[in-house]
Amino acid sequence: NAKECPDFRYYLPLMKKAERNVTSHPDICIETCKSLVEGVSKTIILSLEEGVRPEDIKDLDVSPLVKRAGKLLQQDDTIIEEGFVTRVASVAHFIGVLRNERGDISHGKAVPKVIQSNDKLANAILQVSSGLLIYMLDTYFTKLKDKRARIAQAELEKEQAADLEQVSYDDNQDFNSWLDESYPYDGKWSYS
Repeated sequence: NAKECPDFRYYLPLMKKAERNVTSHPDICIETCKSLVEGVSKTIILSLEEGVRPEDIKDLDVSPLVKRAGKLLQQDDTIIEEGFVTRVASVAHFIGVLRNERGDISHGKAVPKVIQSNDKLANAILQVSSGLLIYMLDTYFTKLKDKRARIAQAELEKEQAADLEQVSYDDNQDFNSWLDESYPYDGKWSYS
């Protein structure tokens, strides 16, 4: 989807950063995963929810952001999908708590750090975040393509309606005469 949505390339180096830091800096991996989930959720909300501005969602925690984005991505309003969105938001909340308690970048920690995550936990967070992001982005790109197709179809229909309104029989006397002469029609009406 890089051609249709080139801005999403912004997230690629961050994903690589998370992968690079699993073993050497697990808390940076976790913090990056949280940021990725948060950023993608914000992008989905701003794109799919009408009338939302960046300042409307800038102070929301990761869990409400994921929940809001998940609701926008839901295919239908079944209890199962709603439950899925709620559970995913809970996982995002846990990732946010870990990041707040142990993150090295956003809150800065005095050394020596009291609690450090290990690479097993960081790898689990990376795998969960990756799976969640794949689901969210795949669903988002599908919805975005559908939205763009609906907009293009509406614009085409609007153009066609405008074209029909602009054509008048009386405005095209030369063409009508040529058409009647070229295709004689027996009957009350002329071919034109």
